[in-house]
Amino acid sequence: MKKYWQTILISLIVVVTIGTYYFQQAAMAPKNDVSFKIEAISGNKEEVENLILQTNFQSGDIHRWLYITKDSSTNRMNRSFFAGLNASNEDEIFGEFIQKYRKFMRGKDLYQNKFFEDEAHLIYTTFKDNGQKEGRGDFLTLQIDTLDKNTNDSSSFKINTPAQASYDWINVRGVYVGEGKIRILATIYLINGGEELHIFTVDENKMELEDDSVLAKLASEERGMEGIRIFNEYNIKKENHFLYMVRKYNNYKGEGAEPEIISSQTYIYNNTTNEVEEWIIPDKLNPYSKWMVLYESYIYIPVHSANGLELNRYNIEKKQWEEPLNIKYSSKVSDEDIPFLKITDGKVYLVNRVSDGHLLFIGDLRTGESLYEGKIILENRENINADYTLNIEDLYNIN
Repeated sequence: MKKYWQTILISLIVVVTIGTYYFQQAAMAPKNDVSFKIEAISGNKEEVENLILQTNFQSGDIHRWLYITKDSSTNRMNRSFFAGLNASNEDEIFGEFIQKYRKFMRGKDLYQNKFFEDEAHLIYTTFKDNGQKEGRGDFLTLQIDTLDKNTNDSSSFKINTPAQASYDWINVRGVYVGEGKIRILATIYLINGGEELHIFTVDENKMELEDDSVLAKLASEERGMEGIRIFNEYNIKKENHFLYMVRKYNNYKGEGAEPEIISSQTYIYNNTTNEVEEWIIPDKLNPYSKWMVLYESYIYIPVHSANGLELNRYNIEKKQWEEPLNIKYSSKVSDEDIPFLKITDGKVYLVNRVSDGHLLFIGDLRTGESLYEGKIILENRENINADYTLNIEDLYNIN
């Protein structure tokens, strides 16, 4: 009898806990519910048909992580009680892969920088235990999984290679596949506080590590808030180049003081030739270099102003600057409030703050011509304080 009472008591606790959770959610929903949508101003409405804005919203004590579409917004944290217990880091962009290639995707970290995709293949790369090694000479284990999208057949192989130092963490930053080579760009954080940028080159046919090259390194005393910075967008498509900047800082650690930059160099790594060249940024554009973007064979440096955007562009293949794109729009620009910019699919996406909300601009990357303009509308403003912030974290299309 005692055993049954224990079972009944545990069941009651579970029921009360779940009931309390849903009661709290229901009680809070009318007061704290936040709803956005995208309202068209001009242009082709099909441009936002499958567009998703990944955002975070804050107003007073209300804080929401939202996906915003043309019709509505969804709370990214709005999971049921049990789903919340099993919440994962699944990125929305991997939904199609999981649906089509469920067996291949099982157990994989859903980070775009670990994947490569072309018309025939999907390739995943990872370091076992994130490359954590206590000493030089310990073996790293690199695993590469390949899926043939036409036959749905998959294969996998592992490569063991000695660590060149004592590694605390390896972060895969990009994957390139071409000419029988798999190149993996990785940031390695050392146990002593240093940082290195590596290119691991794998012979795809022989399934062997061909080379482990150190592109850049910083000692612990030379690292600041950024250290080695990579400017490639997270992208599972082929990128022929990696763009990165190496900044060294002094060792001053005064309270509230930012470390002083003592040197800064920018480099372009060519995946097809396995060559690195230093790239000199013009003095007039150097202050804006922290916002530059590499897309296909161009480097873009945006310069924002109250009148719009000047998008400076450098052709890597031709090694020359081309005429900048000038995009006009109304903006409320300050050092703390730079418009969100993303270049993808041959288009420029801009979200900028204005006095009564946020504007969305979509333009042609070749001409700067406007394809769509819209406004992000807070639908239930009566429930929200006038003073709120909406930060755009990412933007993508789901086909």
